[in-house]
Amino acid sequence: MMTAHHLINYQSLKVTTTIIKMRLETIAYHLEKRILLSTVRKQFKSFNLVKREHSFLLYRTENNSYIYVKDYGSVVFINCEDVLINEVVNFLAGKETAILSQLPSEKYAISFSDTIEVDFGSIQIKELNDDVAHTIMLNLAQSVALMNYVNKTSDLHDKTLVYSKQLERTGNFKLSKVQMRKFIGKTLNLKNNIAENLFVFDSPDVAWNNKDLSDLDYKLKDELDIIKRHQGIENSLNVIKENLDLFNDILQHRYSSMLEWIIIILILFEVVQVIIEKLI
Repeated sequence: MMTAHHLINYQSLKVTTTIIKMRLETIAYHLEKRILLSTVRKQFKSFNLVKREHSFLLYRTENNSYIYVKDYGSVVFINCEDVLINEVVNFLAGKETAILSQLPSEKYAISFSDTIEVDFGSIQIKELNDDVAHTIMLNLAQSVALMNYVNKTSDLHDKTLVYSKQLERTGNFKLSKVQMRKFIGKTLNLKNNIAENLFVFDSPDVAWNNKDLSDLDYKLKDELDIIKRHQGIENSLNVIKENLDLFNDILQHRYSSMLEWIIIILILFEVVQVIIEKLI
């Protein structure tokens, strides 16, 4: 578990900026859980908090090194040591050892030039400052969050597909009302989480007033397919919801038919009982 002592020690770590042609690495992870930012602020006091809002914290740890924490579960690093990355992720995940390779992640190399370009795992910028770091890290935070939602949506879709195939083969499916309600609940919760936590059109305020930042934000969103992926998730969830509604209607009809037969049997029983009484 990360302690304040550990964090203070990381201030003395050598910054990895002496790379050929000044190339930095940025990597984003999604922890698949919400992050309580108030707890993060208490723990990260040794870092320089350069920006904060109700939904994120942006820290500068050294020159050209940043940590960005988004409350919906994303954490992004620019030019940070692997040891520090592991310690921060473990602390935020609430685990002694989080397996980074199992988390949704996105990695890009940052280089410097006179033009702004984003392409195939590379981000080219004119300079790195707090606003540029914020723009890059917000987009990567959204991207890995979308990756997590895509995985969950695919899992739900695969499960509903099993019952669709059963319905196609046999004209029926093995699904109870309780299981149906759980499926519907998972689908609705996933849609609500996306609506509540992920604002795909969200951009740093400074990007609206700065041409370079606006250009960088646009190119990042285009390269990461943030808007298209979000729309794809929404469409998939709508299809899943339609399938579940159909399954639910079939189940309702099944139980209605069963109830009708029970009523018919009870009526027949009453009729037989009356006939027997008259015969006696």
